[in-house]
Amino acid sequence: MQIQLRVIVILPLLLLSLFVNAQRNNFSGGPSGQASGGSSSTSKGGKSDAKKDTIVFKLKAYQFEGDYSRLKETKLDTVFADFQTYNPVLKKSVSAQTLGNIGSSAQSNDYFQRSIDSKDFLFLKNYQGYQTYPKEIHFYNTTKPFTLLEYGQWFNNKPSGESWLRVFQTQNINKNLNVGFNYNSITSQGKYLSQEAKNNSLNLFTSYNADRYDLWFILGKNKSKNQENGGLLLPTDIENPDLKPENIPVWFNGTMAETNNTFAVLSHQYKFGKWVKQQEQKIIFQKFVTRFTLMHTLEYSNNSRYFHEIDPNPTFTYDDSRGKVYFYGTSHAPYIYGSLGTKAMPATQDNTGMTRVTNLFYLKGVEASDRKYTFGKQAYIGNDLINLYLPRQELIYTPGIMRPPIGLTQSKNLTNTFAGGSIYRTNAKFLNWNANGRIYVQGYRSGDFDLSGNIEKPIRTSKDTSFVRLTGNMTNTTADYFYNHYYSNHFKWENNFDKTYELKVGAVYEKPYRRLKVGVKYSIVNRYLYWDESSMPAQANSEFSVAQIFASKDFKFGPLNLLNSVVYQKSTTEKYLHIPELSTHNTIFLSGVLAKVMAVQVGVDLRYDASYYADYYSPALGMFYVQHNQKIGDYPWLDAFVNLKLKRTRFYVKYANLGTKFIKKGYYTTPNYASQIATLAFGLSWSFYN
Repeated sequence: MQIQLRVIVILPLLLLSLFVNAQRNNFSGGPSGQASGGSSSTSKGGKSDAKKDTIVFKLKAYQFEGDYSRLKETKLDTVFADFQTYNPVLKKSVSAQTLGNIGSSAQSNDYFQRSIDSKDFLFLKNYQGYQTYPKEIHFYNTTKPFTLLEYGQWFNNKPSGESWLRVFQTQNINKNLNVGFNYNSITSQGKYLSQEAKNNSLNLFTSYNADRYDLWFILGKNKSKNQENGGLLLPTDIENPDLKPENIPVWFNGTMAETNNTFAVLSHQYKFGKWVKQQEQKIIFQKFVTRFTLMHTLEYSNNSRYFHEIDPNPTFTYDDSRGKVYFYGTSHAPYIYGSLGTKAMPATQDNTGMTRVTNLFYLKGVEASDRKYTFGKQAYIGNDLINLYLPRQELIYTPGIMRPPIGLTQSKNLTNTFAGGSIYRTNAKFLNWNANGRIYVQGYRSGDFDLSGNIEKPIRTSKDTSFVRLTGNMTNTTADYFYNHYYSNHFKWENNFDKTYELKVGAVYEKPYRRLKVGVKYSIVNRYLYWDESSMPAQANSEFSVAQIFASKDFKFGPLNLLNSVVYQKSTTEKYLHIPELSTHNTIFLSGVLAKVMAVQVGVDLRYDASYYADYYSPALGMFYVQHNQKIGDYPWLDAFVNLKLKRTRFYVKYANLGTKFIKKGYYTTPNYASQIATLAFGLSWSFYN
């Protein structure tokens, strides 16, 4: 079935690529809108030669920032180095806490990557590493249709394999209009029982950019479907060489969590300005220069999490003093339904969700390319319309009996009104900077504010341009509604948490030519929200701080390459927050060229975390929560790999998690959740634009 689905996805793409390649000569504008095209010649005999394609491939990528108010230029990720790292969570973070297999709940071990946008659905936070959201989506302008196909899997992919797939395509219909889509799929059965994970992400995007009018549109869906096994009954079973992973008992069977996120964003603007005369290569032409714009953005987001289980409180009898242990506790009585269910009618059917519609109206003054002293400025007003739902508490009457409301929900409507603005300078040679501010003036988040800014100083030399960047952010944020109010089959709380205040500052020095980046970050947080040792939301009653030093440096000595990243972080509390003090990622490989055409990299990938009290995990909530009983870490995560590149094709073969071959204990990614054992895998990436 999985193979059939991939064929269904890929086959139409290939047919579409053939069609658009046949039509590409209709495109007469490059990324900058300047004319380019093909040419034809006629032989002396009067016969027409075939048209020769003289279009030079150029692709420019852009990404929104500042709440979809302006674009910054970015790059498409087709880098050869580190291609073997296909786990999207580890691509974004030096270190992360997971449930062992790709696609499962995960959180970064970098404190400064843990915070999420306060507008997002709380119960999606631990799946965001695998999914694609509007602010991460790029827009493109390309002279030729561009397609990227990527696929990878374990060599022994059945019956307990792991595979991933990406299909990306973008093309210009004409010099103003671009369309494209991006599809990502991750499927992981896992080596242990009841841990299958499926993640799918699809987004469609289009942009239209003319002299006076711009439009950007995004439509997408993210879906995760995960079996929850509750971890190993006896974690030390992984040390027993006579036990295969698929024979090690786990807590849950028949428990599933499914999350969904559907989104759409429409952003468009009308530009006011004037036509000015310009000259390039002795060609004189008129160019429209924008002075200010009127902009509107409409954002829609529909989110849900559905959790069901057959046994509402499984038990296990240990052969020691613990005796009979209930997963949710001896005194636990489910609030909605406490009897054993069936696959067709689970005992727990918790359904929680949030729908949000946000409108933003901007008045913007843009940076003028024809003026020496200029900066951008914008002011906006916006509104959120939010509908929340969660399981019902009251009993439902049916003829002759009062029944618990399994699967039924109650709802709550919220609104927010906010205003803000920013000033910025982004294309100066001496100093670039921006300052942003937002305040909520009405609704659930009334009184919240968000202030941020950064300064970037380019330092130019004959060989390179290095950068010094200073950043700052200050927020005052109302607790998410679900931190204050929640009801399900296992949990019930009513809180009235105070606003959380946080100040973050940072400094970075980057020298691309030397492949060096080093920086510091510092945060002071008051009234911090976290999940306590009972997996309930709680608020810190004291202020604390987190300091971080990070560095990355690449070395090359002939064919020997060393890519190094290190993060050192220290918190002033261990009551509310646990993170490893030291995390490193080191890649060592030999590079060369075979037969003068194929690039080769052969090496090892090493990750390491210092020992720390990693969070426990609650399947019913999908949340990590603090504990002070069990440390993990102080274990090398080692992969061996071979990367190959031939023209626009990349290929890797890797042996993942080699440490489990030599070390028979310690390889936990979360307490009671073991990592996958050593496995051989391969992957392929193919891009084409001819």
